[in-house]
Amino acid sequence: MFWSKDDTFKKSKIELDILRKNIKAYLHIKERKMSDISDYLNAFDYFIGHPNEFDGATIVKDLVDIGELDLDAMVHDYEYIHGANRNFIKKWKADIKYIKNMERNGKGIRVFRLLLLTIIGIIFVPYCFIKYKIKNI
Repeated sequence: MFWSKDDTFKKSKIELDILRKNIKAYLHIKERKMSDISDYLNAFDYFIGHPNEFDGATIVKDLVDIGELDLDAMVHDYEYIHGANRNFIKKWKADIKYIKNMERNGKGIRVFRLLLLTIIGIIFVPYCFIKYKIKNI
């Protein structure tokens, strides 16, 4: 988002390799399914190759999982980058998944956050859609 910044993916290869292993172990401890763990690792691997595209958690920065990394925000950013920010249905599904992942990872029920994301989407989705179309003309 406009006011977020995160340098997690600008670390050394060794640090990122250790972080990836820690993510897998952390999610295993949280008893997440392998398909869920794969979603997190796919997002992580994407941001290793595109470190400037990850901005971290925007609103609540104290829900980190490992070090300064909020895993749920990472997956949410990944899904937005891959089209959820330009389509209301994809955005809604990504936002619901985000909230459910937060709950499954022990961060409580985040109804207010879902409501806020929904309201922001009314302006954000058309803005991103138009920006994307102009960029790809």
